[in-house]
Amino acid sequence: MATESLRQNIEQIKEIIRETYIFTNQLNIIKNLESDKKVIINTREKVLLNNAVNSLLIQLGILNKSIPELVNNIGFFKRLQTDKKYKEFVRKVVAEKGAKKFLLKIKYKPSKVRNKISVTISGKDKRKYLDNLTKSNLYINQLKKRYSVKAPVSDFGKSSIYARISNHFFRDYSNRLLNRGYLGSLNRDLRKINSRFVVGTYASMIFFTITISIFVGALVLAALLFYDIHLTYPILVPTEESFLLRIVKFFWIIIVIPSVVAALMYFYPKSEAKNIGAKINQELPFVTIHMSAIATSGVEPVSIFKIIVKSEEYVHTRLVFRRILNLINLHGYDLVTALKKTAQVSPSTKLKELLESIATSITSGGSLSSFLNEHAETLFFDYRLEREKYTKTSETFMDIYISIVIAAPMILLILFVIMGSTGLYFMGITPDIMGILIILAIVFLNVGFIVFLKMSQPAF
Repeated sequence: MATESLRQNIEQIKEIIRETYIFTNQLNIIKNLESDKKVIINTREKVLLNNAVNSLLIQLGILNKSIPELVNNIGFFKRLQTDKKYKEFVRKVVAEKGAKKFLLKIKYKPSKVRNKISVTISGKDKRKYLDNLTKSNLYINQLKKRYSVKAPVSDFGKSSIYARISNHFFRDYSNRLLNRGYLGSLNRDLRKINSRFVVGTYASMIFFTITISIFVGALVLAALLFYDIHLTYPILVPTEESFLLRIVKFFWIIIVIPSVVAALMYFYPKSEAKNIGAKINQELPFVTIHMSAIATSGVEPVSIFKIIVKSEEYVHTRLVFRRILNLINLHGYDLVTALKKTAQVSPSTKLKELLESIATSITSGGSLSSFLNEHAETLFFDYRLEREKYTKTSETFMDIYISIVIAAPMILLILFVIMGSTGLYFMGITPDIMGILIILAIVFLNVGFIVFLKMSQPAF
């Protein structure tokens, strides 16, 4: 039907115009940067953009040519084509004048994720349209593969049920503590780790967790008042001690469990900030080298941070740099102020020094490229020293591992075999149970060493 074909052509024309607009804008941006900085940024990208735009414009022209004929074919009645003489007449005209004089419907699927597209064009333009369609798809795919940046999927902003429940019970109390200035240190630590919880919500979660741990401690205390715990089966055995004696022995549980939980949650942001700071320190030498190379091309300082943020190699440093861009683009700060504010909440001392030094260099009008180059050499020298220190530490722990995990269990097993043959038992534990305990200890020690080496191993 002519009306449906016209609609499909117009939809495809709109899509081609949209793609042409995007590629033309990107091409103009590159040309403007080159004219301002008098440098060649990326010749390959410009060639791909020009070729893609030219192929899209040719397709646009072919679709535009088919519009008048499609409009002429629109009518308010349906032609009856039951007459055999009429069908023979159509076949005769097609045979004499050729199919190129008529409109043809073409169906294709540009990619796996997009729906099938149907357009109606002139028969004589079919080959030309398909050739340029293939070319434009090839150029666009190369542009996406080489230069596109996927937007990261983040769960930031999603509501937490646990946080909502905590705020329901303890929000007012947390806000009072915040207004009195008791949560300043916790607030700084949360900002350093880019926590999605504000300090008031996190404090409410701490109080709510403490409340839950009090109930858990009460249940554990109630169980220990009436049962003893044994290493052998049965594990729980009814106690023979008096009720008051059991309370005196185990009343501390209801105090220790909430205290430990509160301490873990309160100091977790500080510990995580130190962990992130250590990872940033490992990335920083390579980040500074990358920044120095970018600065050599003569781009503006803000563009240096934009390029680093788009890179996926520096997982932790790019989050700090993204905060700089947010302060500039969303809050309206200038680059120097954004650098100083970000340095104040940086989890890495070395990154803080770098940001403050960059701000000073920009303010004083010094050469940013020379400064970054010299700073990169200093950071890389420190990085090599840390790698050597890690190697020596690994050798030391290897010796400890051999002594504790290999030699000690063998000596203990021999000792307990001798004790078992003489009828002596250590704390009433049989050699079989002692052997099982030693095996479990070896397993836990191996897991502990693996976790420790994994955590202390540099990422770069």
